[in-house]
Amino acid sequence: MGVLPLEGSRWILTRPRERASSWRVALEENGAEVVLSPAILLRRGPSEPVLQSLDGLPGGSLFIFTSATTVRHFFTMINPSEHDALRSMEWIAVGPATADAIREAGFEVSVEGDGSGADSLCSQLLSEIKCGSAIHFTSDLGLPIVSERLTAAGIDVMRVEVSRSQVEDDLDPNSWSAGQKSLSGIIFTSPASVRAVVSRIDDACDVMQVTPAVATGVTTARELQVQGWKRIEIAVRSTAVDLIQACSRIVAGSVNWP
Repeated sequence: MGVLPLEGSRWILTRPRERASSWRVALEENGAEVVLSPAILLRRGPSEPVLQSLDGLPGGSLFIFTSATTVRHFFTMINPSEHDALRSMEWIAVGPATADAIREAGFEVSVEGDGSGADSLCSQLLSEIKCGSAIHFTSDLGLPIVSERLTAAGIDVMRVEVSRSQVEDDLDPNSWSAGQKSLSGIIFTSPASVRAVVSRIDDACDVMQVTPAVATGVTTARELQVQGWKRIEIAVRSTAVDLIQACSRIVAGSVNWP
């Protein structure tokens, strides 16, 4: 049996706890040691704005989701007896995990992005579907990319916050390397996770200067750069395969961005 690509490496995974399992398994199957340290906790927001947004909505409207967690929060707000009324909508997912969450609730996905981010999803959406109205169901952390791109294309877009965020109480990046094996890298899955980690780093901690960061998508990578991170590698899409490839490049000594 050959040497695994991440054999002997050690990683901090900051992905939300409820979505981290598959990535942790993929990393460990490739030889990595993984420390789960979620940066952001997403909770269900109030249901009233969501229910109000659905009132009188015409069939064929776009329901756009850019987070699997937000999909699950959305369906806790909807009475199962009302599902039939929503089947005429076009369900749009940013990537495979979000699409799977929609299908698990019993709905078909009209457009499934490749997981590379909201900007790529908008380009795909505008090339495949023509529609006059859309709702972007998101969290308070959601970037305005969807609203801006679709509005510029002449689509009437409503932004509705389904999920609310907070920094995880026990997030402590200053302790990640204390008295332990050195870190190979820290994995970030959103700009918000970057900001959360940076907000908890003490002035004396040198993690931003010496530890490589893996960013899922260019938007997250740019946030790392803005915050002053020195060594950044990009996983182009938010998938386990792309993550392993990005981590392997770091292990091989190749950090390509910026």
